[in-house]
Amino acid sequence: MENEIFREKDYTKTTFAGHTFSECRFVNCVFANSLLTNGAFIDCTFQNCNFSLANFEKVRLQEVRFDGGKIVGGNFHLVDKRLFSISFKNVLLQSCNFSHLKMKKGTFVGSRLQDCDFKETDLSEGNFQECDLNGTLFHQCNLCGADFRNAINYTIDPLVNKVKKAKFSIPEALSLLSNFKFG
Repeated sequence: MENEIFREKDYTKTTFAGHTFSECRFVNCVFANSLLTNGAFIDCTFQNCNFSLANFEKVRLQEVRFDGGKIVGGNFHLVDKRLFSISFKNVLLQSCNFSHLKMKKGTFVGSRLQDCDFKETDLSEGNFQECDLNGTLFHQCNLCGADFRNAINYTIDPLVNKVKKAKFSIPEALSLLSNFKFG
């Protein structure tokens, strides 16, 4: 499918296997408990869509934008890693796994990331401005040059993550010192 607009479609428990969508826009669609596998979404936008417990296994996500909506339990670590490029703006992300991905310059602006996992993820030059990162884990990540200004509730250990030239705002930046003992 190419250059299509899908509005208010319910794809609950639908399997998208081997389908390719290019330059498509999905508006207010529901993908709850859906399987997106062995296909591709290229230069697509998802506006206010619900991806609760959707399975992103071996799907190619290239230049994909999520604007609003929610993704619960997103297993992004299982996507096709070739040409992987996604961005989020004002999205609720709960219990999503982004481990072992290259997300250089990845954008999460204004999003709420609750209990998400970033393990050994390249997030260099990523944009987390105005994000709420409550319960989100960063472990052995490359956060060099990432922008966390006006982000809240993050716990980032600079001893196990690379944070050179990353940007933080006061007072939240003080949380970077939480693993150090003083006095």
